[in-house]
Amino acid sequence: MKKRLVIVGGKGSGQIAMSIFEDVNTITQEWEIEGYLNDIVKVGEYFGKYKVLGTSDEVIDFVNRGYYIHYTLHFNAKNKYKRVHEFKNFNIPLEAHATAIHPKASINQEIRIGRGVLILPNVYASFGPEIGNFVHIYAGALIGHDSVIHNYATIAAHAVIGARINVNEGAHIGLNACIKEDVTIGKYSIVGMGSVVIRDTEDFSIVAGNPAKKVGYLENQ
Repeated sequence: MKKRLVIVGGKGSGQIAMSIFEDVNTITQEWEIEGYLNDIVKVGEYFGKYKVLGTSDEVIDFVNRGYYIHYTLHFNAKNKYKRVHEFKNFNIPLEAHATAIHPKASINQEIRIGRGVLILPNVYASFGPEIGNFVHIYAGALIGHDSVIHNYATIAAHAVIGARINVNEGAHIGLNACIKEDVTIGKYSIVGMGSVVIRDTEDFSIVAGNPAKKVGYLENQ
């Protein structure tokens, strides 16, 4: 029996997630994709080819009715800490969260991958990484061996995560950023696009440049 799925989100990350689950379905036929929970488009209207079934506040109701969900609303970099806190308050059972790995991603069979994860095409993950829950890894990113990507982290397109990197909870690695081996990225920190990180970053810091330097902190965290 197929698993009923709703995507929590809409334009942007929600649409991307929907497309990945569609592509997975061409191989596995695992999911009965039923629509979105969306706070912008009215319930009953269509967002693309899928109907909006409810709002994000109704997510636990859908879980209780047996739906699997993929939640995308905590991926805004600057507001992520607040959004993750709100998401945690739903207390959704971990087993209700759907993970999708695109068929064109190259993922070593030994890798450990959590729940609510989305991995896009042409991602390459070497031997031994660990990917936590609610992680999004975008197209063309590379995850080096024995790295750990903690819960709620986001790895943008074509970012390079070297070997033995520790990407802490909620961190955002920008487009085309490169992280040197044996570096720790702080919780909810942001690495600017194209940055080259050669040393550890602090929690809630913003770093940018080549080599990357601290350019600010996230406020109100």
